[in-house]
Amino acid sequence: MRSLLTILFAVCISVFADAQGVYKKPAAVAEQGEKPRRGLFDRDKTPIDKKYLEGACPMVGNKIVWQKYFYADDKSAKQIYDIMLSFLQKMTKDERQTEKSNVAAVNEEEYQIGARFVEKMVFQNTALSLDQAEFAYQLLVYCIDGRCEVVMKSMSYIYEADRAGGGQFPAEDMISDENALNKKKDGFQKGGVKKFRMKTIDRKDEIFRNIANALKQ
Repeated sequence: MRSLLTILFAVCISVFADAQGVYKKPAAVAEQGEKPRRGLFDRDKTPIDKKYLEGACPMVGNKIVWQKYFYADDKSAKQIYDIMLSFLQKMTKDERQTEKSNVAAVNEEEYQIGARFVEKMVFQNTALSLDQAEFAYQLLVYCIDGRCEVVMKSMSYIYEADRAGGGQFPAEDMISDENALNKKKDGFQKGGVKKFRMKTIDRKDEIFRNIANALKQ
């Protein structure tokens, strides 16, 4: 009887010590170590490309404006104007464009073009859901001998207009450094603006890259 009580007492002491954090694991387990379990809602730790961070959406006054010069030393202002007019006209027919996209103004004497685009910006497209917005912007083109300046401005989004909280939002409210990035400017604020900023910057880069290629031909 005494030996049984002794065994039960020893077991109780061991369990109590384990509950208090005193119990030590066998040496073999301690040497191997354990990897911490990731929490269910841990944030994505993938580094963010710096092209999306501070300064990526420059402000002119209180508006986001991208300006870029494209050089074509072997071409006259008229030649560059013709190339850019054709480029923009074809762009309005792209499959992502809506019927609202058009070349709105041309000035053949000063070689200037103004175009307005309203296109589909797709964030996610799966069999179960389609997450997209309408992205509106202007492209202004100013041509001279050997180069042209392209300005991308007046950007806005129409997103979930049929739902509470949805509607039309100016780019400044969605993708500016102030409204999209955290205080350290090394990441994004919460609230879903990340996809707007990244998609818009990617689209700007795509347009500018296509313009550069068109002028090389």
